[in-house]
Amino acid sequence: MKLTYRDPGYEYSARSIAEFIKQDESRTASIFHFLPELSKFKGLFSRDTDNRDIVEEILDTIAVLYKSNEQSIKGKVISYQEHWDQHEKLVNDRFSSIFQYDTKGIFNNLVCNITLNPISPRYLKEGVFDVFYLNSDKGSLGSALHEIAHYLWFHLWNKTYNDSYEQYESPSLIWILGEAVVEQILNDEEFNKINPYHKGENAYSCFYNMMIDETPLYDHLDAMYKSNSIDEFMEESYRFMAENEEKIRSQMPNRGSY
Repeated sequence: MKLTYRDPGYEYSARSIAEFIKQDESRTASIFHFLPELSKFKGLFSRDTDNRDIVEEILDTIAVLYKSNEQSIKGKVISYQEHWDQHEKLVNDRFSSIFQYDTKGIFNNLVCNITLNPISPRYLKEGVFDVFYLNSDKGSLGSALHEIAHYLWFHLWNKTYNDSYEQYESPSLIWILGEAVVEQILNDEEFNKINPYHKGENAYSCFYNMMIDETPLYDHLDAMYKSNSIDEFMEESYRFMAENEEKIRSQMPNRGSY
């Protein structure tokens, strides 16, 4: 498993931001916070608006923002890559142990785009994810661990159940489980030494507050994770999520795919 950081340019950032800028305020707040120059577009785009039209509207503004931060972004390509390279062996060793298969032979073409979009989506089938250019070197590694956990989890899931990658996106229950169990996967002693997000930030905040029958969701999942192999954990945790789907969904925020 290898990861390459790259600067995809301002047009990619514009397309990435266009995916989210027409969504509700809870999803776009970070865009307008970090990129106040885009505030003039706030509320202009409905959910039915074509992304291509949005890109055309915001492209000039994004181009100016990119130009003013281009040297910083290019510097991050180097520093993020160097930080990843220093820890690549550890990452492969720990993920191989956690998932109980050799990760060094797969996903050797993973790409992380450094962009102006603070939301930073990922694309499972393409092996591509994004990171915000204002992240630190350590933060970029923490973000990579989160996304790679998804790639490896769904790789094993797909091999086990032979279903479709389309089922691994929001609002599928498979997607919800995949987001939740990042906490169990990354709560590893060696990862905790290099991951700045390990204290309650491995997964989305809603999961840490979620209760199932007066017991925290993560108490249930932690017990399953510690007492099962990874494939057994997949089966048991999904069965638990399915049995409690209504309770879980009632505590999920209205969010799109990440």
